[in-house]
Amino acid sequence: MQKRLILFLCGFSFMVWHNAIYAQKVNDFPKKTDPLHVKVDKFDKLMLGNHWNEGAIMQHVIFPPAGLDRPIVGTQADCLDPTSEMLAAYSHKYAITRNPKDREVSNQIFEAVLKLEKVTGVPGLVARSFNQTDEPLWHEEVMWYHEWHQSTSMPGYRWLGDLSADKFTSIFYGVSTFWELCADDAYKQKAAGLLDRFMGRIVDNNFKLTDLDGKMTLWGNFCPDLPHQPLNSLEVLMGLKMAHVITGKERYNASYHMLIDRYHYDDHQINAKILFPPEWRNVGDDYHAARSLYMLMRYEKDKNLLNKYRMNLNRHWYDWKDIEFTWESTIWFVMVYQVLNEENIMTDERNQAIKDMWGFERNSKVFKIPTKTGDTKMVKSEEERTAAAMIRNYWFGRYYNLIDPKW
Repeated sequence: MQKRLILFLCGFSFMVWHNAIYAQKVNDFPKKTDPLHVKVDKFDKLMLGNHWNEGAIMQHVIFPPAGLDRPIVGTQADCLDPTSEMLAAYSHKYAITRNPKDREVSNQIFEAVLKLEKVTGVPGLVARSFNQTDEPLWHEEVMWYHEWHQSTSMPGYRWLGDLSADKFTSIFYGVSTFWELCADDAYKQKAAGLLDRFMGRIVDNNFKLTDLDGKMTLWGNFCPDLPHQPLNSLEVLMGLKMAHVITGKERYNASYHMLIDRYHYDDHQINAKILFPPEWRNVGDDYHAARSLYMLMRYEKDKNLLNKYRMNLNRHWYDWKDIEFTWESTIWFVMVYQVLNEENIMTDERNQAIKDMWGFERNSKVFKIPTKTGDTKMVKSEEERTAAAMIRNYWFGRYYNLIDPKW
């Protein structure tokens, strides 16, 4: 009996080990003492190997036995963030290296963004994430965001709806950077078509992000007829500016100036940064503002409008100049400020924060998994979060000569 038990445990351990190795295709982690370029290269391989879902980048991957042999189980509400960050990273990288392999990675990530639209079956409606599966997966029921749909346009896929203003910003930031730095003529047309359908649907719905049912999403309010946050005014101005630049269509330029002239979005956006009380400051909102200002300020030519966007940037700098580098994008705020303000603010401390950038640790966690009988079971598995922002930070800094390749 004891011998059979030992054999069973050994067999079970082998199956778990075999599944883990099969799912975790890359297992080579950097050390925190490694040079920055070594850390970035290893985290890049971890992301492309373990988080690659048909070109989309998963923000959170749960491995077997709780997950599957593909990276499609885990929190997915924010998958457009790492997808756009890796798209921007490889676009900046290609602008430096001119390596066709880097361009091909960018193309594949962009194709995944196109698939995020295609899977919904509605032109201009973009999903938060998608999975190739014929039935609901357990994480859909218990993890943040439950609005999963079975695709009618791509049988055998499920997709996550209820897009929000921050994902709007991710789409414009990632796709616009790709269009600007990496896309060839054919992909420039594809990028223009996607942003035209996406922004056109928003304009047609009175500046609201609408879902499959035609109703405004929970955080999709850019509408001039509804109260909304100053950050949303900034984000939609950025989207309209980039839509006009990339598509060349006057309707987006007209909409941009209508929101400014009639509804004063240019004044409203100045207060996108909450400064007081300090406990109301939100680093996540800062990220959406930083991406919006980075795109908008480089393309706006009207000096009066540019001054108002600079007022917004300076309100953010009031906080960023003393910010702690405890989140993957806070050092990027400093780099964005230097790029936009053309002021050398890179101190030894900030340079060291760049050198110390880190991606993620692989953790073990016990997951509470619902069963088909209505019960739950507890399963321990390894998981990984995302290093996409760190990789983007690096190639952004390389592109703007803020990072020494020898670091």
